[in-house]
Amino acid sequence: MATSVPAVTPPMASKTLPVLGHALPMWRDPMPFLLEQHALAPLVRLRLGPKLVYLLTCPDLVRKTLVTDQHQFDKGGPFVDTARTLIGDGLGTCSTEDHRYQRPLMNQAFRQSCIISYTTAMIECARDTASAWQPGQIVDVGREMRRLACRALARTLFSDPAHARLTTEIEEAYTVLMPGMWWQMVIPIGLVHKAPLPANRRFRQAQVTARSLIGRMVAAYRASRAGLDDGLSVIMSARDHKGRAFTDDEVCDQIATLMIGGIPATADLLAWLFCVLSRDSTLDKDLHDEVDTVLARRAPAHDDIPRLPRLGRTLTETLRLYPSVSVLSRKVAQPITLAGSRLRPGDEVMFSPYCLHRDATVFPDPERFDPDRWLPGEVNQKQREAFIPFGAGTRKCIGDNYGMTEATLAAADILSKVRLAKIPGTPDPKPLLRMTLSPVPLKLTVEPRTTRPQGHKEAANESAAPLSCPVHRTGDAAG
Repeated sequence: MATSVPAVTPPMASKTLPVLGHALPMWRDPMPFLLEQHALAPLVRLRLGPKLVYLLTCPDLVRKTLVTDQHQFDKGGPFVDTARTLIGDGLGTCSTEDHRYQRPLMNQAFRQSCIISYTTAMIECARDTASAWQPGQIVDVGREMRRLACRALARTLFSDPAHARLTTEIEEAYTVLMPGMWWQMVIPIGLVHKAPLPANRRFRQAQVTARSLIGRMVAAYRASRAGLDDGLSVIMSARDHKGRAFTDDEVCDQIATLMIGGIPATADLLAWLFCVLSRDSTLDKDLHDEVDTVLARRAPAHDDIPRLPRLGRTLTETLRLYPSVSVLSRKVAQPITLAGSRLRPGDEVMFSPYCLHRDATVFPDPERFDPDRWLPGEVNQKQREAFIPFGAGTRKCIGDNYGMTEATLAAADILSKVRLAKIPGTPDPKPLLRMTLSPVPLKLTVEPRTTRPQGHKEAANESAAPLSCPVHRTGDAAG
């Protein structure tokens, strides 16, 4: 007669505090804290205030959660549940059942033809950003990239010039709203966020303002019937196979999701790229040479992306070491055993792409920044599966191709005009997680460049490089 194997109780993470649990280290410096827990066990218990959460530290368990056994999980957990209350029930926060209805409709705004049509706005925003800088100026790169990404996304969603002022007001509201979201997520204690503090008042006002502005934009588009081909028009006109369309409230949820998910992801990727280049003169020169050769003093275009393979690999390696969405969560929907522990429906799990991408058993010498680890033929299956900057499975981020397209074109345009140099004597920035992972502080000096087109062997040899991350295109951050 077979005997049942007793369930394993995962170890509790270190640095537990009364009432707050592990919320304080998750707020102060979460990435080193999470890396410490990865040394404990494949499954570790955390407490975020009153919530018990299971941290997955093994790539195989994460793949089980996102891909092979994804039907036993649903979108949820401490971060998704809080995001749902803040931005609505859009593609990034909705249940699996709602996702089956929402994803096909949203896919229509992210077809390749649509993304190509958005590139004009992406390139113009990058050009305007670099053109506003003066030689010798010290720029806050993180802030500049957030403005660039916010402006580009707003203009790809809302292209009607009649509503330009409304578009600008939406951009301004989200620059206030996004920094406060992480505080709401890691400390899920309502009384803290209801306290009459200036930060809470600013956050609540920005939340109400952002929602109101998006609602006004949707109503204006509905009334104008202008027949534009921008993102909002495509989302509002999308129909599924049964002829169903989003309601105006649902459209507002989707736009809020795209703004919250899309702006910081692209901004952080670009900021980390320029951070890396400011510390690596050889790589910086290589990328400037590649851009000079391909662009030859003109603006970049979508067709140039596969002709910039070294830039593409550098962006991919940036995503490995500094994934913008560095913590994700799920809620158990059906009983499941993970690492010998029995999890019940309603239990919450979380995992960190930042930590998983630093697993030495998957990525040799993981702390070394090496774009060539993504050369064709160098990436093995285990690495493909462990590399999850956009999530994986059916809930993989819908905007991965959009984000990589914008980052490549914006980086190429900026690199063709200026060099962002490290200020002598300044310390290297640290990864700061405030909903997304940003380099803080990151202030660099603007140095003008004189473009010198020249032959570039690598660009010629690798002109058939793929468009997006050279790892996988399977279909979490926003999807």
